[in-house]
Amino acid sequence: MNFEHWYDKNYKKLLILPAAVLTLSLIYITIFYFQTGDIINKDVSLTGGTTFTIQTQISQQDLENTISQTITDFEVKTISDNAGNQIQLVITVNEQNTETLEKILEDFLGYKLTTGNNVSKETTSASLSTDFYKQLIVAILLAFFWMAAVVFIIFSKGAKTKFWTIILNIALGFFMGNFFLKINPVISAIIFLAFATILIYIYIKNSVPAFAVMLSAFADIVMTLALVNFIGIKLSTAGIIAFLMLIGYSVDTDILLTTRLLKKHESTNKALFGAFKTGTTMTITSIIAIATAFIVVLSFKSVLNQIFTILLIGLAFDLFNTWITNASIIKWYTSDSLLTN
Repeated sequence: MNFEHWYDKNYKKLLILPAAVLTLSLIYITIFYFQTGDIINKDVSLTGGTTFTIQTQISQQDLENTISQTITDFEVKTISDNAGNQIQLVITVNEQNTETLEKILEDFLGYKLTTGNNVSKETTSASLSTDFYKQLIVAILLAFFWMAAVVFIIFSKGAKTKFWTIILNIALGFFMGNFFLKINPVISAIIFLAFATILIYIYIKNSVPAFAVMLSAFADIVMTLALVNFIGIKLSTAGIIAFLMLIGYSVDTDILLTTRLLKKHESTNKALFGAFKTGTTMTITSIIAIATAFIVVLSFKSVLNQIFTILLIGLAFDLFNTWITNASIIKWYTSDSLLTN
């Protein structure tokens, strides 16, 4: 009862915390963009380059020291077995430094590198990687706005508004799929922002609960991206796909909470705390499952490591945004609705 009384008195003030974290995240991503020219730190699969995989017991540190004398932009990873014993070293370098790195490795190892025999070499062209990266970004934007449209249709009222929302999202999808990457970037950005502004205005005006779900999902992605950049993770194509998965993870508990409070047959707090028990159980179960899988594959240095890392960070932020951001907005909305009625 003491906690319930405290929560009723302070739930609006709690919104200051996620607002501050979201603001700091956006500021950090903006600074990161001006420093690097992009909002993420991309690896070779998104920038183009060459990856050498060699079977050796030479320490990672020794190899890094040797390469750093000639090349500044490179990465070395160790692949180990389940017992923690080193199996391979994976060296990644920009495409233009491929031949230089190969010569450094041959001099250091003392033998000629032969693809398929003592080395595995994989090269990705910069142009192909750039195009693929742009297509992935388009996919994420479309996935988010169509997720928002589905949530809006579920929680909003008025067939006419829902109809125009669907039409606008279809038009946005047609534009993103056919013209966004082909015309001037400034013009593309202006058209996209126009669509986004209109849709967000419709969502805010016609359904606060739907907008709260979208805001929480948006905050999950932005906060996760900021932390991923901060800790220095170089995102691969698998990492971008993890953000697509995060969109789905972000809305499930938000929809559960919103449905429970809007269709409640009990007090607001009882409905909220009931949804909290169910929702946190769902999220924590997912976190435990992903953490277990992450521990299993940790030593293999595979793309799964990055996917699981991003999902774990995102699910942690999802707990934060669902039960502070979304819960406070929905409680505020339902309280005002009751007063109005």
